[in-house]
Amino acid sequence: MSKPATSGTEPEVRRLSRGSKGWFGWMAGMWVVFFVLLNSGRIDDVATWIRDLPLLLEIVVWVVFFPWVLATAVWTSDWSEGLRLTLVILFAAGWTIVSIPRPKPVRKK
Repeated sequence: MSKPATSGTEPEVRRLSRGSKGWFGWMAGMWVVFFVLLNSGRIDDVATWIRDLPLLLEIVVWVVFFPWVLATAVWTSDWSEGLRLTLVILFAAGWTIVSIPRPKPVRKK
């Protein structure tokens, strides 16, 4: 039998880092928590708790949990339910899609 013609090098395998998998798990898990709170009617309590924090701590919470706090602020706003639902779904889908782990680019030697 003959061997297939190759360039003589093994194909380089791209791997996902543990950090990217962990980030995706965190992102998806937090959206699950958000929708559980939303479904149970407790999202208003979360919004009130965030607003009642001292200003510096509230800013930290906004920075660390930005997509979820933004979705909470939108959901508890006076906007129409259709607009709020659309925005929250777009936030969840958008941030989750950007968080999908992708292989690291292969560096050529």
